[in-house]
Amino acid sequence: AGAFYHFLDEPSVEIVAVEAAGHGVNSGQSAATTQLGVPGILHGSKSIVMQTIDGQVVEPHSISAGLDYPGIGPIHANLFASKRGKFLSATDEEAMKSAFEVSKLEGIIPALETAHAFAVLDELKMKPDEVSVICLSGRGDKDLATYMDAMNEQ
Repeated sequence: AGAFYHFLDEPSVEIVAVEAAGHGVNSGQSAATTQLGVPGILHGSKSIVMQTIDGQVVEPHSISAGLDYPGIGPIHANLFASKRGKFLSATDEEAMKSAFEVSKLEGIIPALETAHAFAVLDELKMKPDEVSVICLSGRGDKDLATYMDAMNEQ
């Protein structure tokens, strides 16, 4: 649960997780596990897993290697099942757009994983006195080749 852990027992804190929608949640190329998954076992742990009706794992897709996974951990699964957490998704395109925006406005090159979180900020409809905390889960320099490819395609 990483950054969420310290806030689990703080009901005044809204926990928001962002999953990778890849090319779109229903595109067949997504990693939005809470929207596409069902209860199952993956790597010896019962959780929510993207799988076929026969229990075969479905290949996920995300531009971010860190989010390209067909399941979620048990704590996240509990946050989802209990409705303690709010789960949103961002596409590859939305993540790239937000990464460029954060780089331009803040001088921070976010990791592609973090770019997904930035991509949904406008969806949160926060009040002016509310605070949002985003876990910057690493440096974006590891993703520079992906960013450069995207820039060259524009």
